Amino acid sequence: MTPHARPGPPDRAESILSRHARPAPPVPCPPLRFRGWAVVAGSFVVQALCFGAVYSFPAFAASLQASFGASDASVSLVYAISGAMAFAMGAVSGPLADRFGARGPITLGMAVMACGFLLAAVARDFSQVLLCYGLLVGAGAGMAYVPAVAAVQRWFMVWRGLASGLATSGVGAGTAMVPISASLLAPWGDWRVAFLISGVFIAVVGLLAAQLLGRWPEACGMAPDGAAQPVRPDPASLLEGVRIGEALRGRRYPLLLAGSLLLSVPVALPYAEIVATARGAGLAASDALWLLSLVGAGSILGRLALGSLADRMGRDRTLLACCLGVAAMMASWAEARSAAGFIVFALGFGLFQGGFVALLPSVVVDLYGRRSAGALIGVLFTGRALSVLIGAPGMVALAATAGHAVPLWAACGLALLGTFLLSCALRRRRPRKARRSYPLPAVSWPPAQPCSPGHGLRDGHSNGGRAHKGQAASAVFGRAPAKHSQGSMRGRPLRAAGRLVPRPDP
Repeated sequence: MTPHARPGPPDRAESILSRHARPAPPVPCPPLRFRGWAVVAGSFVVQALCFGAVYSFPAFAASLQASFGASDASVSLVYAISGAMAFAMGAVSGPLADRFGARGPITLGMAVMACGFLLAAVARDFSQVLLCYGLLVGAGAGMAYVPAVAAVQRWFMVWRGLASGLATSGVGAGTAMVPISASLLAPWGDWRVAFLISGVFIAVVGLLAAQLLGRWPEACGMAPDGAAQPVRPDPASLLEGVRIGEALRGRRYPLLLAGSLLLSVPVALPYAEIVATARGAGLAASDALWLLSLVGAGSILGRLALGSLADRMGRDRTLLACCLGVAAMMASWAEARSAAGFIVFALGFGLFQGGFVALLPSVVVDLYGRRSAGALIGVLFTGRALSVLIGAPGMVALAATAGHAVPLWAACGLALLGTFLLSCALRRRRPRKARRSYPLPAVSWPPAQPCSPGHGLRDGHSNGGRAHKGQAASAVFGRAPAKHSQGSMRGRPLRAAGRLVPRPDP
């Protein structure tokens, strides 16, 4: 082995940047004037508009049914299509954001969302509402959502969990504003006036928020987390990571895709059915609608608290804990019979669901790097689109024949299975004795310790900074000192200059 040779791992797409999955040591908070916080603010507003629009449809369901005589299944289909499009378009908008930056796709998405609301306001039958609200509003949300999420991941590394939690709390804020917005818009007229006002508001605020989304910190002469460092003129050459094709050919990313697909079913169900199940349990319509606000409030708390905690405790471990919490809340929902039970479920589900949504993109970028962050997150969210499209209508059909408890317990089982798949994907493989060793990440490991008292190396220095001749030769050529080449030291790796060098047997 040459002195500076770095043997490639068995699967480069699986192990590159895996050092970021470990919690980083404590560092000072990024400066308040760091431009990354403006990116976080813009992402917050964009996500609040996207999912406030998608999740607000149940607030207008009764009015639409009265106007067009639509069935419950038809109304649920509108929500399912808009939610599915919001995630499915990520496979298109994510790669576009990687190539051209987040500002363009987000601007296009806000314009499409505004057009969807304005056209739905003049609909003459329910099929036009399905087309305008389900397809256009959902597609516009999808064009903006993934680029807004991926932009935050590029601007932060050490504090990525906190920044992602702050940005994605816009989803919770948008959800919490649904009943408030409905009550504010009610005096102005029926659902047509509400759609018209919503379209104008999205066009103005969304286009302004899109201007805050910068492309890369390197383009501004900065490093992630606000470290002002000299950079090369080409920022794209500095982005570490792998491309989406390499990740898909690996063994870890398909497990992440399958796990997030299964977990997306229980994550999406409450937004579609919590109002109906609460009313079926005897709650008033207004009280049942306020449960959405409690879900949004819990989601904001989960994204902020769990996102910040994950930066210190480990983002991968915190993500798995949130997945288990989602499964537990599905069981709680299945057994809820009173207002107190629904309140506990709404707050608890919002907490764990918020942590899951905030940490999943961060963990993916931790594993694969920032180069293709948009494409990696977008393809991952495509699986969530299938879950939203199948989950909500499937629950309505199953609940009509077997009651609400059966599909909720089934969702609990899917959450547990998805958690198991994610744990398999995030499991760190320990190298076997015959497997080659790799460089030690500086962010997670202390300097190399001596192999034995008086004969070890600490980054090439020992004994007050002077290395013995035999030890220096060992550091360069990867061989053990002569006195340790036999006996108990045979076959053991030599730790030198921050690198594990396999020690050949004589």
